[in-house]
Amino acid sequence: PQDVPTKLVAKAVPLPMTVRGHWFLSPRTEYSVAVQTAVKQSDGEYLVSGWSETVEFCTGDYAKEHLAQLQEKAELIAGRM
Repeated sequence: PQDVPTKLVAKAVPLPMTVRGHWFLSPRTEYSVAVQTAVKQSDGEYLVSGWSETVEFCTGDYAKEHLAQLQEKAELIAGRM
């Protein structure tokens, strides 16, 4: 997969900026997420999409064993990417 410049509204990062790494979410917290993509064109300008549909979700509480399982799955997926 190719890195796509993205913009985090919470951080107001100007384009072009590729967001990498982990987003640490707090337990028992409500979040709203919408995304926008940008593709660099041959003239160096970015073609920016409209905002996606907003997804709202609430994080739960995880036991340590569940967190360990999630981490193992994430590491396996990351290793294939």
